[in-house]
Amino acid sequence: MDPCPFCEELAKYDFTDADSLIIYCPICGTYEITRTVLAVVQSRPCFLMDRDISSDIRKKANISGWLRENSWYRVTSDNYEKLSSLKTPSFHDRADKLLMMLQKSTTFAGEKIKRDTSWISSAWCINENELSEIISYLSSSAMISLSNLGDLSECKIAPTGWARLDQLRKINTESLQGFVAMWFDDALKKIYDDVIATAVMEAGYKPHRVDQREHNCKIDDEIIAEIRRSRFVLADFTGHRGGVYYEAGFAMGLGVEVFWTCRKDDIDNLHFDIRQYNCIEWEPDKLDAFKKRITLRIESVIGRGTYNGRL
Repeated sequence: MDPCPFCEELAKYDFTDADSLIIYCPICGTYEITRTVLAVVQSRPCFLMDRDISSDIRKKANISGWLRENSWYRVTSDNYEKLSSLKTPSFHDRADKLLMMLQKSTTFAGEKIKRDTSWISSAWCINENELSEIISYLSSSAMISLSNLGDLSECKIAPTGWARLDQLRKINTESLQGFVAMWFDDALKKIYDDVIATAVMEAGYKPHRVDQREHNCKIDDEIIAEIRRSRFVLADFTGHRGGVYYEAGFAMGLGVEVFWTCRKDDIDNLHFDIRQYNCIEWEPDKLDAFKKRITLRIESVIGRGTYNGRL
């Protein structure tokens, strides 16, 4: 057992090959990390080299929260910078995250749930003290009920909490935008224009790819904002760009529906943590079939939209 490089909790290390290893952390969850990134993190007392130590601690908590939401995520040199610049959710957003985690841990209404260390990352908290503040807020807002007054070690979701969860599930249901995450490569431009964008519109939604319009924001901020505005994300993993994995994971953390696609000759390279999802394979000489499958998958999962405009 060695300290997790992000939360410093004792964790099990499984050295899988010469390039990377798997870490089983009780707080961050299970994730994969390359040896290169691990060496960088372990070699720095303040691994993000931020002059503001409190800011550095918060960034570690953000990474821990991200890893908890995206089990088996692979931390590499390509996505490490994105992870270290994750924005901290608001206090109320983190309370919602904890409430959604409690729902996933509940098999029936009224079931009592015992607090454990994984709640720290589930609520993107720095430590147990901050977690206690969020639990206290959920209790004072009548979203959870504590087993004993003042005892934060066990709780259950209260009726107000179930109502809040219903409200959270309705977020984005009125949106007609479908965010497309894919490799920004000229070779795939035709696939987007002639197949993906058209299929999304035929399902009644407006396709959006963030590189297709001008904006003054940092691109990461723009991506996050557009995913939040979208009814779903369509992620094509052809080329296996780190940004596509990042955007799909971010959407899942928000509870936004994700549709998975990949070119057939590249599908064996999919990271093993997403192979469980029903990925639509496509072939360059069978694009009509690919387009039809996208439209049908969207309609079957979330229903037909009402968008009938133009790109």
